[in-house]
Amino acid sequence: MKFGETFESHLTTEWRQQYIHYAELKMMIRKAVENAPPPSQKGLVHEYYMKFSAEFFFTTLKEELRRVNDFFDYKLAEARRKHATFKVKLMYIFRSAGGHMGEMPSLPPLEDQPKNVRKLERAYSEFYFSLVLLNNYQQLNLTGLHKICKKFDKYIRSTNGQNWLKTYVEPATISEERELRGMITEVENLYTEFIMGGNRTKAMAKLRVPPLGRPISPVHVFSTGLVLGLFIVSAVICIVSYYCMLDKPEFLSSFTQLFRGSLSLVVFGFLTAVNVYVWQTVGINHVLIFELNPRNQIEPMKILGIASLFGYGCTLSMLLFLHHNEFGVKDPLYFPLIGVILPLALLLNPLPIMNHPVRMGVLRICGRIISAPFYPVNFVDFWLADQLNSLVLCLLDHYQLIRFYIRYYKDSINTFDFEPDYAMCVIRCLPSWFRLAQCLKRIWDSDPRPVSYLINAFTYGTTIITVIISTIQMETSDNYEYLFDNPWTWVYMISCLISTIYCTAWDLLHDYGLFQVWKGEHIFLRDNLVYPKWFYYFAIVMDVLIRFVWALEMYLIYNEILLPYHSKTICSLCEIVRRFIWNFLRLENEHLYNCGQFRATRDIFISALNSRQDLLVESIIDESRRVSTAPQVSINDE
Repeated sequence: MKFGETFESHLTTEWRQQYIHYAELKMMIRKAVENAPPPSQKGLVHEYYMKFSAEFFFTTLKEELRRVNDFFDYKLAEARRKHATFKVKLMYIFRSAGGHMGEMPSLPPLEDQPKNVRKLERAYSEFYFSLVLLNNYQQLNLTGLHKICKKFDKYIRSTNGQNWLKTYVEPATISEERELRGMITEVENLYTEFIMGGNRTKAMAKLRVPPLGRPISPVHVFSTGLVLGLFIVSAVICIVSYYCMLDKPEFLSSFTQLFRGSLSLVVFGFLTAVNVYVWQTVGINHVLIFELNPRNQIEPMKILGIASLFGYGCTLSMLLFLHHNEFGVKDPLYFPLIGVILPLALLLNPLPIMNHPVRMGVLRICGRIISAPFYPVNFVDFWLADQLNSLVLCLLDHYQLIRFYIRYYKDSINTFDFEPDYAMCVIRCLPSWFRLAQCLKRIWDSDPRPVSYLINAFTYGTTIITVIISTIQMETSDNYEYLFDNPWTWVYMISCLISTIYCTAWDLLHDYGLFQVWKGEHIFLRDNLVYPKWFYYFAIVMDVLIRFVWALEMYLIYNEILLPYHSKTICSLCEIVRRFIWNFLRLENEHLYNCGQFRATRDIFISALNSRQDLLVESIIDESRRVSTAPQVSINDE
């Protein structure tokens, strides 16, 4: 692989603007060679290259070095202070536990100190990752500078490139590798001795980050392809079987009502795999945005494998339900349970297989969503709660499925009645309530309290009001001969219109971050775009159309084109597609924010420092600077 490709594939996306512009510098040399006078005119060639070197190339290269060096200086100073802070915290923890850390300065007594190393362990792990990224940044830029100067000397036939390296690059801070490498080694030693109890193998297993561009295991590729193939075959057979049984409308009605929720989850799973694959392809760091541990991240191939496994289980249960007579099964009504039991089994499995850390993380996030007003809200919390808002019908289907089995077990007369009840109104409101509570919690935790969270809370408040009005409208519809004779129908339409306009505006302006540019090439979009330009216009149109799909639903029902059940199925699938598109642009918007802040690692906060600790941190920083700037004794000096 050429260095240019290696450079692009290994750079930290959030710091992209702070790297040297290697491709542009390379193109500058190429154009200079192409536009040079004929070799026969040696005097003109020499004068041309001297002017190019002095006025263009090395002036640009010097500016590149200044920008790279300033950013490295800033990040190194930040790492230096964070390292000293963690050392102070570690000192206090182990002093309170009766331990010691070699030669430790006298520490004043403090009360507000962490009692365990759990949080400090996570902080050190993330800090080590940031040091690795900074070291990668240093090596890539140094290699790039040496490569571009070597190319300059090769094509221009001079030694000015090597001379420039010695004059400007070697004295620069970015060429000093001793301090950063020493810091990495010291973090490894501290983590091994004081957090992992001296077990270096275990410590390095927790600290090390998988290399960039690591190939996917052939076992995962084979297993995913196998299960995906089985799913496709069984899905095709299931569709053919369904159309062969159109002469049994009652049987098919029960089939669709029992399996619709599972089918929605299967579609959502496949679309999520596509989301993650595209994020990785275009360089959106979803691992950082979701604050996942980069050592345990789940790859698109694994998500596709899980979705395929669940889909194969569901389609297999559908085939068993449709062809139960051929299999000699008298009661096929238990097969839909597979669609409930299988995802729960995959999620709740306590064995350390199938991305156990990720699954446990999902469960913790679900717990924080349910108890939203009482826990701090992270991006992944409200992202997952937003997904639940698009899976409301799926939640209702699973509730009706559980209610069906309770009635079936009790042998009730209304077992096969899938009519709505008041519990369904509560379930429809729950996802919006979770988001509303998260917005209120963010308002409470923020200082100053931003208005945007209050505006966002109102978005979900209008959704809850619409659901309540919808329930009243459905309960009173039997009292009127026509749909529009019911006054609650008009109230429902007005509430839907207000909620739709409000939510669409929030999607486009805040979640997507669009309509920042009103003229020029990116009209109605924004300056920085990750995806092709046409995709943003497509997303705007699709968001508006799908947000107003409730109007299509009312039209289909009023004109008796479709039954309410089937029209709601179409609306639910449309909403899942809208959320699929929303995921692309929402994470892109968050990624651009991280790029603007140069944030490439998770922020794990430990207890704040007080004035006494600040003094100790400053003394440690001064000591590290003194050691790092001390002249090294070479062999020739001895």
